[in-house]
Amino acid sequence: MRVDERETICQLPAGNHKVGKPVTRFLPPSPTALRSWIRLYERCARSPLAFLRKRRSDLSYARKLVGETEILLAECVSEYLSRNKPSQQMVVDRTRTRFIETNEKRALLGLPALPIPSARSVRRRIAKLDPFEVTVRREGAEFAKRKFAFYEEGVSTSYPLERIEMDEWNIDVVSLFGRSGALDALRPEERARFEVGRRWLYVALDCATRCIVSLRIVVNPSAEDAIRALELITIDKTPIARAANCDSDWPYFGGIGTLVTDQGAAFASADFRSAVCDLHGTYEAPPAGVPKLRAGIERLFGTFGAQLMPYLIGRTFSNPQERGDYPSEQWAALTDDELAEIFTNFVVDIYHNTPHSGLGGETPANAWKRLANERWITPPPTLIERTVVFGVPLQRKIGRHGVLVHGIHYSCSELQQALLTGHNRMVRVRVNPRDLTFICVEVAGEWRIAEAVSKAVTGLSLEEWQRLVFELRCKHRGEAALSEEIIRKARKRLVSIDQRARELMRIQPDRTTAGDLEQLEKTLFLGLRIKLSGHETEDLVPITDDLFGDVITPFQAAVDHENLTEADDQKPWELSDD
Repeated sequence: MRVDERETICQLPAGNHKVGKPVTRFLPPSPTALRSWIRLYERCARSPLAFLRKRRSDLSYARKLVGETEILLAECVSEYLSRNKPSQQMVVDRTRTRFIETNEKRALLGLPALPIPSARSVRRRIAKLDPFEVTVRREGAEFAKRKFAFYEEGVSTSYPLERIEMDEWNIDVVSLFGRSGALDALRPEERARFEVGRRWLYVALDCATRCIVSLRIVVNPSAEDAIRALELITIDKTPIARAANCDSDWPYFGGIGTLVTDQGAAFASADFRSAVCDLHGTYEAPPAGVPKLRAGIERLFGTFGAQLMPYLIGRTFSNPQERGDYPSEQWAALTDDELAEIFTNFVVDIYHNTPHSGLGGETPANAWKRLANERWITPPPTLIERTVVFGVPLQRKIGRHGVLVHGIHYSCSELQQALLTGHNRMVRVRVNPRDLTFICVEVAGEWRIAEAVSKAVTGLSLEEWQRLVFELRCKHRGEAALSEEIIRKARKRLVSIDQRARELMRIQPDRTTAGDLEQLEKTLFLGLRIKLSGHETEDLVPITDDLFGDVITPFQAAVDHENLTEADDQKPWELSDD
């Protein structure tokens, strides 16, 4: 009874006992068992150690395999460590065969046969092998590293744009290589005749907030497109979001801290790395084959595949087994601008406003706002820095009116001084195709801003200027001069037509290169000059004609200044095809 009471006290918890608490009771020993314990106790000199449970060692059950048997068995078991990945049963069969062959040879020599290990003995030896060594030998070193790696939180960041991960991804959707509009009226079977394929996507992810700070669709990965994607990190992308009909803003931009990419050819190019350095950023390229060093951007592509791709027609799936007989090429229907609008809406309205597990349930948009208020954001590059880094490189000759680019004269005090002092006439130029208001010129080793002499091109992009010039040349081919009113109306029509498309084009495939601009100079802008009126040239330093002049003024008949009409006096500027 005392034993039962002690067991009850041990099993019941302290404090108030709940009604119905089960208590395990032990049956008392039988008289025979009790007498056997007494005899055992007396035989062991009344020592309590006599009642210790006698458990035999595992080694006592093991079959004694020694000498040549142990050596041969170890050789057979080592065959399991092969990249051909033999099964355990194959190793068991091979071990039995090896022992039989060995015993036959020993019989010819008059030696005793070796005991053949059982299948269970072979499997136990395989189970005792080092798991890491087994994985390395059978799966490879990289697989073993990933399998046995510890889970880590990665590189810690404390403020936005401190660390940016950037990568390229082949979109898991087959799309039409073109833009919507002209294809909208076509039937599906007619659309199928157009070229189809998979576009590439450049994405930059801020590690501190998980915000996407750059997104660009391209034809194929290249250093030029990578640099254009890099530019989007430094600008406010809210106009792009507005053009894509997003409800949220996209104001995540600033200066670059550390930019981390893989070993891709586009990122490894000297032009891309120089662009990062010119933006006062630090470039890092972790070793290839270690995706955990860029875990954020790698996981983002998985998010695209799992959350966005199921909504898109023509998807390719992640592998042939998952794809099955899905006709991706036949069902291709999305165009470049539709892809751009879809990705922009998903990123701006869905991804940025969805709770993120890596942020403890906080959304990327709220994380950006919080860290921006608590810490800081690196200031974006200045206007001249952005133009120098991302502008299209050209070379031009300094003339009396500055430098001529696309029929537009650009001038600044440094250019005028360089012409007066006999500076090298050829200078390097950087042109921003999205704004022809100014360019950057390198004078005496320093980059300077040169503004357009004519204010009529203020705010115009290169594409708008091309269309404007082409339209006016076709409409007024026979006229020697055009009034500013005609230019203003034409410009207003063009801007109203393509303002939305112009913003979305920033993240779509675009191949405007320096060679393209040179070709435009030789064709569309050949001989184009904007003739300025007197009040527009008052701030220019007068330069007399000399051997350094690059403009030969044609002979003009004498003009009767007294009979000039008021309309002739007020003509602001002209376009000339001479």
